[in-house]
Amino acid sequence: MASKYVDHYTEKDNEGNITFTDKELTLTSEAFISLTDDLEELIDKYANVEDWIENDKYYHTTNEIRQDLMILIHDIINNKEE
Repeated sequence: MASKYVDHYTEKDNEGNITFTDKELTLTSEAFISLTDDLEELIDKYANVEDWIENDKYYHTTNEIRQDLMILIHDIINNKEE
């Protein structure tokens, strides 16, 4: 089920050889960036305040929401249930 946004995490050595591949799927770097952009657009849409992102007091909460979404997506793509 690998895609643009989901793949198996891998580690490479200095020569570019794969030394580790995770068995579970995870979000790619591109997915993390896209998720961040989508979250910011969602907040912009409903808060109707464009400069909220420049305010550091919202960083922690926004980061927690992003982490929760990542965990939810990870659980869904790996068929995990609570």
